[in-house]
Parts: sequence; C-alpha cells; structure tokens
Amino acid sequence: MLNSKSRKTGILLLIAITLVLSVAVISSADGVTPGSEQDPIVTQSYVEQKSEQIKYYIDNLIAQETAKLKAELELKEQEIAKLKEEIKIAASGAVKFKVVEMQKGQILIAGEGAEIIPRSGKFSAIEDAFGGLSDITAARDLKNGEAVVNNHMLIAARGEGRGLKALADRSFLIIKGTYTLQ
Repeated sequence: MLNSKSRKTGILLLIAITLVLSVAVISSADGVTPGSEQDPIVTQSYVEQKSEQIKYYIDNLIAQETAKLKAELELKEQEIAKLKEEIKIAASGAVKFKVVEMQKGQILIAGEGAEIIPRSGKFSAIEDAFGGLSDITAARDLKNGEAVVNNHMLIAARGEGRGLKALADRSFLIIKGTYTLQ
C-alpha cells in the first residue's frame, strides 16, 4: 500500500509541477506587458511632438532650397537684363554705319573691331605698336602714314591707337563700332 500511496503522491506531484510549469510558460508566451520598457505605449502628445519636429526640419530644408533658388533666379534675371541691354545697344546705331565728317589734320582712333570705309577726301593710316588697320579689300595691312584708298573696307583688330588722319579740308567716311575723334 505504501508503494501505491507513494506512487499516487508522485503522480500528483508530477501533475502539480506540470501544471505550474504550464501556467508559467503560457503566461510568458503572452508577450511583454503593454506600457513597459519593452513595449512602450505611444501617446498622442508624443506623436504630435515628433510630427512637429519633422515638420520643422522639412520647413527648414524647404526654406534653404528656396533661398538658393531665389539667389540663382536673381543672378539669371541680372544676366537677362544685361543681355537685353546688349541687344538694345546692338539694335541701336552701334551695328549701323555712321557717317563721320573730318577736317584736315583731324585724327580718328578706331575702337576694337571697328569697321571703316573712307568715302571721299584723303586719309593716311595710323598704326599702333601692334600694327596698322587691315585693308580687307586689298587683303593687306596699312602702315603708318600710308595713303588709304577710298571705298576700301578697313578693320581695326585692336583698339589701341589704330586709325586714320584726314589730309583734305573735308573728308568723309562711314564707320561701324566705337571711335574717338582728336
């Protein structure tokens, strides 16, 4: 009997231990407790705070990029204004030939790229340290003091002192580009 009683006790003990272990395993399998450090509860104020931080960050990025784009736009607008002014100048008399009357002894110094066509009277060439005017019609350079043929196209490659001196009482030429009379 003892043997059977001891057996019953052992079986009951085994059942009790199994039951306790089963309850422990089942409760731990349920997961972490909501609101604990392992599973924090997210509150509405936390979400609003984080969304405000993100909004502030995005607004700053947008403001920085907007400032950069405004600066670039301002530069482009300045370039456009400059080009419009150049077009306006080019469309005005700067690209047209202008008639110039010169008196005997008067000197015309041509600007860089100026085009000159002597029309009447007499002229002599003036050269600078780098050479004289280019006579495009005759395909040659004019030297200092050399007589200039009327109706020949002359070009000043540089604006450093090249030009023409009037030798007749009244001499006429047409010029496109900048020049100074002395």
